[in-house]
Amino acid sequence: MRNAILLLTLILLHSVNLEAQDKVVSGIVLLNDQKPADFKTIANALKKDWNIRLDSFRQAEKTLVLYTTNATIMLANMDYPASPVEIIQAAEGAWMWQTARQEAPRHQSQVVISVIGADDKPIYLYKLFTKTAAAVLENANSCGVYMPAQLVLQSREFYLQGARNLDQQVVLPVYCWVYFGMFLDEGASCAYTHGLPEFGMPDLEIVKSSHSMQEAHAVLYDAVADALQNNRSLENGSVIETLEGQKITLKLSKSQYLEGETLKVQY
Repeated sequence: MRNAILLLTLILLHSVNLEAQDKVVSGIVLLNDQKPADFKTIANALKKDWNIRLDSFRQAEKTLVLYTTNATIMLANMDYPASPVEIIQAAEGAWMWQTARQEAPRHQSQVVISVIGADDKPIYLYKLFTKTAAAVLENANSCGVYMPAQLVLQSREFYLQGARNLDQQVVLPVYCWVYFGMFLDEGASCAYTHGLPEFGMPDLEIVKSSHSMQEAHAVLYDAVADALQNNRSLENGSVIETLEGQKITLKLSKSQYLEGETLKVQY
């Protein structure tokens, strides 16, 4: 998978004016066969079904570059599957896609999507990525979407519902953008996020809580959803509030279970 992303990035550097301050949001749509996605159909779907205004485009044999006012979208047909090891690993943790272990590793090819734009507009870029991935999902024999930076793997049906909610301005598809993990450590509940650095924030972590895993997860989800929805950055000293009215001050420190530092949620 990372080889495909690297290849696409190299193509990008030669085909678009990629600036140092630009951000690249990348992921893949898993296809069940080796039939390449129809770029013309997808471009039309983006305009008609997903309300994306396209200023111009450039198409080659295996790639399509779409130019919008504030971002560039690039799609690449890859006639081979993503890394089996990486997909199987992601499927093991895909707790929202119960049949991921059976379905995801059987994919035969992939469409790599990259959205390039200003580094200070990650939400906007992720919205564009989500709509583009949805257009591919609807117009190809697909089974799901994988985001390697977050280790997020979601099924076709779940991802499409999240994209439709986004298009109808109902709610941001947080589960499509950030991974939420849960596990027990010596009988205590632990929960964490993976992917918030994509939005300029440290990941969150709850270590050995007396609450249930579901309750710990809900606290993290609510905090992330509120931050992304309201363009509010979570940082050392930020205060979040649970549904029960408990106020929690976030503290940045070395992660207990992940790499680097995380914001600890004492719950």
